[in-house]
Amino acid sequence: MMPSTAMIVVAAALVSFSGSLPCTASGAVDGVAKQWTPNVDFEAPRNWDAGHVPSPVDVAVFQKDTVVPVVVPAAGVDVCEVVLPFNGQLILEPNARVVISASSEAMGGCTGQDVTFKQNAPMEWVDPDNWSMENFNIATPHVERIPCVHDTVVFNPGHSFSVIVPDVPINIGSMKFGNQTFGQNELNEFLLSDVGDQELKSFSPDNDVSITLTSTSCEVHTGCECGTQQLIDQVCKVASKRCDSKLGCLSPVKPIGHCCWTCGAYFLINYNPNNFTIEQFSKEFENDMPKLKPTFEKHQLSYYMSKLLNGKVQVVMVSSTKYVDEINEIAKTIQSLLITYQGVTDVKIFHSGLAYDADGMTYGQIALATCIVIFCSMLAIVLYYNNDWKLLFSSSGSSAGAVFVKFKNDTNEAVELIDEDVRLQRKTSFDNPTYGAVESMNKSQAFRKMHSYSDLSVLTTPSDAMDVELKETGEQKS
Repeated sequence: MMPSTAMIVVAAALVSFSGSLPCTASGAVDGVAKQWTPNVDFEAPRNWDAGHVPSPVDVAVFQKDTVVPVVVPAAGVDVCEVVLPFNGQLILEPNARVVISASSEAMGGCTGQDVTFKQNAPMEWVDPDNWSMENFNIATPHVERIPCVHDTVVFNPGHSFSVIVPDVPINIGSMKFGNQTFGQNELNEFLLSDVGDQELKSFSPDNDVSITLTSTSCEVHTGCECGTQQLIDQVCKVASKRCDSKLGCLSPVKPIGHCCWTCGAYFLINYNPNNFTIEQFSKEFENDMPKLKPTFEKHQLSYYMSKLLNGKVQVVMVSSTKYVDEINEIAKTIQSLLITYQGVTDVKIFHSGLAYDADGMTYGQIALATCIVIFCSMLAIVLYYNNDWKLLFSSSGSSAGAVFVKFKNDTNEAVELIDEDVRLQRKTSFDNPTYGAVESMNKSQAFRKMHSYSDLSVLTTPSDAMDVELKETGEQKS
């Protein structure tokens, strides 16, 4: 079970433009029609794992957990056998019939294959791929591909469907089943009916679906937002699984409402509400399009314009082909045009910068390789300035090369050696242990015996190791 979505608080309408600008009238921008595209029809080949509808010699298998209502067409079906789910529905249209051939054993039984119905669960309202609309393109933010608060939701009554609606109040402009447009009372009755209970479902235990109809137009002269930004987490949970991992630019952008990083640009536009209208802004942009059309067609650029929840206007520009450096310059040109429009006070641009070969390395691989190069460079600098290059090639942490120390003992007395880290002794100079000892002996008679070292010599081998020869002589106080 998916988590419940947060409550939607909306009081606005949609203004959107994609590819070509829509018609506007008297300062109001109407919502658009968004049609639910998936179905759970028996006769739809894409709903079966074999890619075709079961034939008279096949076994039609419905998974045991299938909960969607499957409509059997009026033309009926003819299969060898049917394996039904534990708790599902087969809805027969008027005059429809189901023929079970049940080939006899003498005829070899069901000689075909098991064909399994794939759509065993309702599909999600928040999945952008489940909706289609006019002038849709890749620049459209994912969160605006689902029905906005002033859109018309269209279901085809000739198909069966099952939709999971978020467990929050949903606001749309209107709802149509074919040519029938529902009013609020009619919609409420439909949601409480057996058919509505199966076709529009929720995750709540009592299957409580709340859909409120607003209107299909917006009367705000600066335009109206889609009103679905509060659902972006649920939308992106689904849509982000389809994001392209190979992007042909060094600095991908993520426009507001998009779930994926992309190569292109987007603009955030501030304006003075006293002399700015979305209608005038649209006309000025449309007048500039002939200047940009050849370039847009060359690079297969798409654009989408909409009002955001924070009051700003966003224009998104994305290429459906390979990203090139020239697109970055096109974005700067568009910025210079937008700032001249009536009422516009500021235009911020966010663009992808330089291109790179996406077929060679992914963006993440480039970032990882860059981090590795930086780390290795810093490590080399540290070792260089600390003269520790040879430590990298030492065979163990306690040896730093060949160091030889020779002792020639002139007496039979034992010599105590202190084991110290050789690396600490590898110096070109060292402290003489006898320095100052004689001077102290002349001042005090407290020493009865003292060892002195003479003939101290240091020999440096070609490998920079040191041979130290110590000769011990005993001095007896008279």
